Amino acid sequence: MPGIEPLIVHAVPFALVVTRMMGLFVFAPMLTSLSIPTQVRVLLACMLAAAVYPSIPLHYAETPMTLLGLAPLLVSETLIGVCVGVIASIPVMILQLGGHVTGFQMGLSMATVYNPEFETNSDVVGETLFYLGFAVFLAVGGLEATYAALLTTFERVPLGGMAASSVPLEDYLGLASAGFEMALRVSGPAMAVVFLVLVAMGFVMKTMPQIDAMSVGFAVKIVVGLLATAMALQVIANAAGEESLRVLTVLGEWARGLSPRGA
Repeated sequence: MPGIEPLIVHAVPFALVVTRMMGLFVFAPMLTSLSIPTQVRVLLACMLAAAVYPSIPLHYAETPMTLLGLAPLLVSETLIGVCVGVIASIPVMILQLGGHVTGFQMGLSMATVYNPEFETNSDVVGETLFYLGFAVFLAVGGLEATYAALLTTFERVPLGGMAASSVPLEDYLGLASAGFEMALRVSGPAMAVVFLVLVAMGFVMKTMPQIDAMSVGFAVKIVVGLLATAMALQVIANAAGEESLRVLTVLGEWARGLSPRGA
């Protein structure tokens, strides 16, 4: 009867593959949802790791078989998955930021709701655009592209071979800068309309001071802002799709350009 010695040889490399997969479940859209129990996410990571394990190289940095020796390898593998997840989540967070700016200008910042995806509070418009961005991300194949990018890292970087210099800081800064610009573009229609409403209410207050323009203007800002946002949803969705494809392209290029430690 064969023993378990052949399986012990695969224990460490399989644990490293699972750790790299688990890093993806920290930031990647949908995979980080709190509606998915932690046990299920761990099981999914193990299943995905088992699916790709037979096709990846088994060589990894030689370290003592102790917790202290394996800790750097586990951190290195987690870092790869986290980098992939953070880049993939940028388009969704951009739309949520744009919705938050829109809601703030409309006066909805006081009416916040709890977002279980990020464990934070957000206004109604921000939540609406967040789920719109999430739907667009799935529609353009973002989840599949994210997983494919992670698989590409196995071809470029051996287990435990991630170098700290490979962290895509420049890509983060570039995507964040473009993301803030897109957030302003998303919130632009509602902000412009609300600005015109404020100017009009200022003239009303000066010409007819007996009208309580503050209370009337508050309701008008919300109605007009919601209408402007609703009319611009198709444009926002198209812009979100283009941004998602651009971010996924950057993610794929970064994964294909990785080099192992010491290379």
